[in-house]
Amino acid sequence: MGFGGAQGMITSLKNNSRRNKREAFDGWTSSDKESNGIKIEPVSEEILTEIRNKIQKQNRITTIKIIAVITIGIITTAWLLF
Repeated sequence: MGFGGAQGMITSLKNNSRRNKREAFDGWTSSDKESNGIKIEPVSEEILTEIRNKIQKQNRITTIKIIAVITIGIITTAWLLF
């Protein structure tokens, strides 16, 4: 079973490429490099503050859980060793 080498691989990738067959996002143009088709809606500062606070609270809870698991693991390991 022969292989085409590097050139065969490149040809195969070009033949399988779907870039020419798919369409861009609705509302996207090639000159619009900033948004790339994602429509950005303005959000009030109150909503952003709520989101930030919610994420910070979730991160605090996750950190506390991780610290608790590590502490219990260290205590259990120390207890088993002695």
